[in-house]
Amino acid sequence: MWICDRCGIEHPATPEPPRCVLDRGEVGIEEAGDLGAHTGRWWTHEELISAPHKTLHRDHGRGLHSIKREPHFAIGHWSFIAVTPAGALLWDPPSWLDTEVLDLVRGLGDVAAIATSHPHMFGAQLGWSRALGGIPVLVNERNREWLPAPDPAFEFWDEHAEPLPGLELVRLGGHMRGSAVARTPDGSILAGDTITGGLAPDWVSFQRNFPKHIPMSAAVVRRIVDRLDDFSYDRLYTLGGDTIDRDARAVVRRSAETHIRWVSGDFDHLT
Repeated sequence: MWICDRCGIEHPATPEPPRCVLDRGEVGIEEAGDLGAHTGRWWTHEELISAPHKTLHRDHGRGLHSIKREPHFAIGHWSFIAVTPAGALLWDPPSWLDTEVLDLVRGLGDVAAIATSHPHMFGAQLGWSRALGGIPVLVNERNREWLPAPDPAFEFWDEHAEPLPGLELVRLGGHMRGSAVARTPDGSILAGDTITGGLAPDWVSFQRNFPKHIPMSAAVVRRIVDRLDDFSYDRLYTLGGDTIDRDARAVVRRSAETHIRWVSGDFDHLT
């Protein structure tokens, strides 16, 4: 398998390194969700294992854990393991597989499914599926075009799915058309980067494009928070490691209202 060092997505084994599925050359202003033209080193799992690194682990309580490679590789996101009585979900899986991280994940619970917030977080999802006994990999239907290749492990869903009792996947869109969050039975939201943190404490932000700092529109942010209002939650965690450990629903709503008013021009007279 080939692994792109720009995004960390695993690609099928071929005699020569492929073109990354997220590399579609120069893109127009609408930016369909790809990362633009990028070249760099292609890695194998064996090379990633041999490169010096360690696995960071955080226990958030209530059955939720997160892990990350240090020094970071590719996007450098945090992956989450949400443990429930019926099994665990591996969310935004790591881009690498070695004995240390595999034993850590197995030790946290019996992983029953893998899912991702959006295509930038596909990581080594098929490698993880096979290492964990061929468990299903849930992919939002609107993210199908970004898969490097088809595979029997993929199971597609659209607006809502419940891979484990009480654990829900909800499509919100915004960052990408198929961007989704996971809501755990205990009321934690795993937001990917559909909702992300900010420099201010107890605050979140909404961005369409992170490298270029392009914000989401008022209408899209309103749609996202209104959809989330259908679900009860009090904590929120992002792929970048931002944590809202209490009153997350109020934090999201307050942040969204401020974002909406600024991008709608309510405060233009102050600028």
